[in-house]
Amino acid sequence: MREDHSDKDTITKFGRLVKNSDREAFNTLFGLLWEPMYTYAASVIMDNSIAKDLVQEVWIDYWQRREDIKVSNIKSYLYKAIRYRCYNTLRDLKFNETQIEAANAVCITSEIELEEDVTELSKQINDTLSGLPKRCQEVFRLSRMCNVNNKEIAERLNISQRSVENQISLALRKLRKDLSVIRFFLF
Repeated sequence: MREDHSDKDTITKFGRLVKNSDREAFNTLFGLLWEPMYTYAASVIMDNSIAKDLVQEVWIDYWQRREDIKVSNIKSYLYKAIRYRCYNTLRDLKFNETQIEAANAVCITSEIELEEDVTELSKQINDTLSGLPKRCQEVFRLSRMCNVNNKEIAERLNISQRSVENQISLALRKLRKDLSVIRFFLF
């Protein structure tokens, strides 16, 4: 079930307040998200006690690192954190065949996480492109976003086809460099 826009705004607002060490905002956010995070963890781990411990660890870690965490969607961040804790715990536990099958069946890729990843990647791409020279931006957008071929771009902009190729190459190098860090964290 997708959250409505006001829930997302509320969670985002509380996330910003927590970053500024607002304990009341933390408690409210905890109240909103603890139960669904616990339910998710329990469905993966299949041990309520361990699931509770893992969720508590995520929330403790969040509070301790609140000032250093740089994300725009705190809910997505917390769900990723609990997912990784669960998978690491499963990796370290000796578990039976039923648990393995259940863990494989509960491969949840949250729409929230995917949406956040795409939004973050899109923002990073736009930030990188906006840092390029105007002509380079124009050539790259025509080529990659409007699917105009190099010959047409050269004719439209009254430049050589080689210039078009150079501009595209420059943009791609910059994108690869800037996005290598974000790819590491997202994928």
